Amino acid sequence: MGNGIRTALSLDLSQVMEIERLTFGGQWSYHEFKASLDDVFLVAVDAATASIVGFVVACCCQISRRGLILRVAVHPDYQGRGIATQLLNESFRELKKKNLEEVELDVDILKAGAMHLYEKVGFRLVEVFTLDFDEDETFCIMRRKL
Repeated sequence: MGNGIRTALSLDLSQVMEIERLTFGGQWSYHEFKASLDDVFLVAVDAATASIVGFVVACCCQISRRGLILRVAVHPDYQGRGIATQLLNESFRELKKKNLEEVELDVDILKAGAMHLYEKVGFRLVEVFTLDFDEDETFCIMRRKL
């Protein structure tokens, strides 16, 4: 059994959208995911069912030699099994192949579980910023070398 990691395909987008809906409430549209197929877009596939159980989306900035993790999600039924760690580690390998030096992401400061995951895979806090004091929207920027 187990999971495999592979590059996302157009035919995966309906399952990716369902995971997006279950984990984030459907913030990203089909078109945003479709456009991301040109970047680093990986899916985790359950070997037993061939279902998509998680994904990671990252984009590349060659000028700054930095990748940016835009989205990481795992289906709620599969969380806690190390799938997000697998997805992130594979995305690091893909970003390194593109001759990038580091990777960055931002995370809501209230999401302690996500921050712990990111620290576990080597990210370090570099900045904290607040978008809206009234709405308590505070985010952490985290980076790691590739």
